[in-house]
Amino acid sequence: MLVLSRRPDEKIVLPSVPAIIKVISAQAGLVRLGIEAPSHVPILREELTRTERGLPFSPVAADEEVQTRASQFLRNRLNNLMLGLTLLRMHLVDCDPIVRKTLDGIEVELNALRRQISAGPESAEVTQAEVVI
Repeated sequence: MLVLSRRPDEKIVLPSVPAIIKVISAQAGLVRLGIEAPSHVPILREELTRTERGLPFSPVAADEEVQTRASQFLRNRLNNLMLGLTLLRMHLVDCDPIVRKTLDGIEVELNALRRQISAGPESAEVTQAEVVI
């Protein structure tokens, strides 16, 4: 456990979450904290993490749920990009070969990103395609 001392209006930054914790006020026996985080990051008081039977909340399960939602969000955005790329190809039927090559490169990159998202975080190998822009 990391223990830090902070005064009112000082902050703690968690860049990998990303979140910022700010000391709003401090009195004897009471500290008010402000927490800024993206909407997909759950922020719970410890007492709310206990289940009905008194068993502790599993942060691993919550983390997996957040990752699942984030992956679904990314897949949806990738699908939107692929649809946009397909429409662009339809509008540029008689385009210059360099433009076509650029579109092909973008499609390769999007498909590589889609494969990596589907494989999950355990997939460490990243392939890189050459894109002419």
